[in-house]
Amino acid sequence: MIAGNDTLNDPEDIASLKDTDGMIAVDLHLDDDLPQPSVPTKLSFINNPNVNDPPAPSHYLESQIEIVIKQFEKKGEGMNAYIVYKVATITQNMQGYIDREYVVWRRFSDFLGLHEKLVDKYFYKGYLVPAAPEKSIAALTRTKMNTSVDDNTNEFAERRARGLQRFCRRIARHPKLVFDCDFRDFLTMTASLPKANSTVALSGAGVKRMFKTVGDVFSKMAFHMDENDRWFEAAQQQMEDMEQNLGKLLRAVESLSSYRRELISGTDSFSKALSMLSSCEENTSLARCLSHLTETYENIDQLHGMQSDKDCALLAEGINEQLQVICTLKELFFERVKIWQNWQGAQQNLTRKREMKARHELSGRTDKANQIVDEINSVCFSSCMIVICEWVSLFLQFL
Repeated sequence: MIAGNDTLNDPEDIASLKDTDGMIAVDLHLDDDLPQPSVPTKLSFINNPNVNDPPAPSHYLESQIEIVIKQFEKKGEGMNAYIVYKVATITQNMQGYIDREYVVWRRFSDFLGLHEKLVDKYFYKGYLVPAAPEKSIAALTRTKMNTSVDDNTNEFAERRARGLQRFCRRIARHPKLVFDCDFRDFLTMTASLPKANSTVALSGAGVKRMFKTVGDVFSKMAFHMDENDRWFEAAQQQMEDMEQNLGKLLRAVESLSSYRRELISGTDSFSKALSMLSSCEENTSLARCLSHLTETYENIDQLHGMQSDKDCALLAEGINEQLQVICTLKELFFERVKIWQNWQGAQQNLTRKREMKARHELSGRTDKANQIVDEINSVCFSSCMIVICEWVSLFLQFL
């Protein structure tokens, strides 16, 4: 059995919640001993004077929620093996949450299924749905093929648990997604959720998503949208710059972490050499000094190891998460382009129907003309719905 540290009831694990500017403050630190800074209310690149954010519900401003994912276990053997994660939730004045504390066990596919449901319901409206941790074929193979628990499997499970915790906490900070029924059931239902077959790494749904992504790329190249809104143009450029700068920072942090690991290896070898030298030294005083020096370098080696872990857990993973947010925002901007494409298609369809109506009237075919009139009314209504619902939804609810 793989097991993490089960210290949920420790007050240090459930950090105190802070209310900042009316938003839910969630501790994003992995080290409970670190001070908790205030959490920004929203992710904003530049201010758009033409867009007014809808006010958050009053019950949301007074609500608090904390989600902790630290413990995990391995279930099953062989090809049926999988890892489940303990999701502990503490709420206060949350609408739809009856109890104050909830504890459920969820497998990784449940998190992916939740992400897929939220994307289907909210992404086309302009809501930023946080990206879930990516699937890993290597990790899946290691989990199913290894009969015993090794350090690599344990380290991977801890890293994934941190990613899942950040994913849930980002959803909990959203004033709309936090009250979604699927997210609430995910946190509160003790029973196992229906298995999401579409989230399997090698499945027909995965192949469909791949072809859909390729189709979106070709659609983006085939239909060029002339950007008239300078705010969106500036925001897209700023995201491109941020993605480039964060990518450079991530590579620098990874190089720093690699350097620390090499330093750990060198310090360990040096401490072993000092230990051998102190054991061979005939002078008692010098041997004692060498022994103390050996202990010092062993402590330095442990400190380098702890710092390397912090570099990976706090810096590298945090920067990579911000890169995922930027990629999600770019996809969200492309949703706006797809709405524009649908709008153009509806207008072309309307123009074609009007031309057919004119030809039927000139030829005296009134029955066909009346049929085309009904189709024109339907097309006009669809075009109106596209303009009113989708465009207004995007401009007023865009993050």
